[in-house]
Amino acid sequence: MTATRALILLIVGAFMGAVLTFMGISTLERRHAVPSANMKLMQYHLGQTRKTARSTTCDATAAERHLRRVGELARDADAIFTTAGYAADEFAQYREPFSTELDKGLAGGPDCAAISVALKPIADACESCHHALK
Repeated sequence: MTATRALILLIVGAFMGAVLTFMGISTLERRHAVPSANMKLMQYHLGQTRKTARSTTCDATAAERHLRRVGELARDADAIFTTAGYAADEFAQYREPFSTELDKGLAGGPDCAAISVALKPIADACESCHHALK
C-alpha cells in the first residue's frame, strides 16, 4: 500500500468517525428534548402568572388559567421524565411539596392577591427540585 493511499484512508476514517460521533451525540441530546420543553413551558406559564398577577390591571382569570396550566404540565412531567429514562423516585419527593403549594395557590380561585402571594412558595418548590437534581 502506498503512502498516498494510506493517508486517504486515514482522512476518510477520521471524517467518518467525526460524523458518527456527531450523530451519536445529537441522538443522546434529543433524548432530553421533551423533558426540557416541558420545563420551559412550565417556566413560561409561571412567568405569565407572575406578570399577570402583579400587574396594575390584573386579569385574575388569566393568572389562574396560567397557574392551572403549570399544574397540568407538572402532572405530565412524571410520564415524560419516566419515558426519557429518569427515575420516578427522584421526582416524587419534590412533586408533593410543589403540588401542595400549587393547590394552595389555586384554592383562592381567581384572586390576584392570593395568587401573587402563592407564587413565592411555588417558585421555591420548583427551585428545590432543580437545585437537588442538577
